[in-house]
Amino acid sequence: MTHTMKNRSALELYKEGGAWWETEISDIQKNSIELRGYPIEELIGKLSYSQMLYLLLVGELLDDPKAKLFESVLVAGADHGPRAPSIAAARMSVTCGISFNSAIATGVNLLGDIHGGAGEKAMRMLYEAKAIYDENKNVKSAAQQICQAWLTRKAKIPGIGHQLHDDDPRVRRLYELCQTYVQNGDISGVYLRLAEAIRHELENIKGKKMTMNIDGVSAAIQCELSIPAEAAKGIFSLSRGMGIVAHAYEELIKGALVKGPCPNEERLVRYTGHETRHLKESERI
Repeated sequence: MTHTMKNRSALELYKEGGAWWETEISDIQKNSIELRGYPIEELIGKLSYSQMLYLLLVGELLDDPKAKLFESVLVAGADHGPRAPSIAAARMSVTCGISFNSAIATGVNLLGDIHGGAGEKAMRMLYEAKAIYDENKNVKSAAQQICQAWLTRKAKIPGIGHQLHDDDPRVRRLYELCQTYVQNGDISGVYLRLAEAIRHELENIKGKKMTMNIDGVSAAIQCELSIPAEAAKGIFSLSRGMGIVAHAYEELIKGALVKGPCPNEERLVRYTGHETRHLKESERI
């Protein structure tokens, strides 16, 4: 699922009769707050965090089973330790004495196309695969076409493989949950089947075992819920943001100062530049 941007000047739109800010999300008036048309007082105590996020983002209420599945994705991505650049950066920022919220922002700002962006890429791929599947109703054929197209343009197929895990417990658990949701008819399961078919096809192409990673299964679940791919990095930021806050706070209470990227050990930082040289006498002031 993708959305076409208008890419028109805000001033042009305003001059054509639009308001400067137009939103379908919230209507805020004196003593009145409505979100997607619902009075806030009717939502408080009724909606879970994942339901509120979905409502604000998509504009519809997510039923309890789907909301729990969506929340499982948020929980699964919450933390991956200081190996993760976003968490390391937040912890390092705290030791430099900046405000706590700025440390959190530092961590979140490291989430992009390379670290934290695989989910969006995987969702785009799966929506592309679903469009092919809708034409021929053949999961294997759709997977083959996707792998061929992505590899032809020398694009890495997202959502598969991990530098640390070859049996990620997060992936295993999310798959277990999904089976129940598919059996109960809460989700179709087509995106999960497409993701698995793509993994299997890539495995055949590479001639070695390939494992689904957390980005792949999370992407499939979010596609099952019709979440737009463009929102994926934002959603992941909310998920990993929980871990970033916890790690930054832990570093804060420890009180360590100026913790750099690595200890001051010669073997960890190697100079590879020009050997020592000096200005000529004529070049000196």
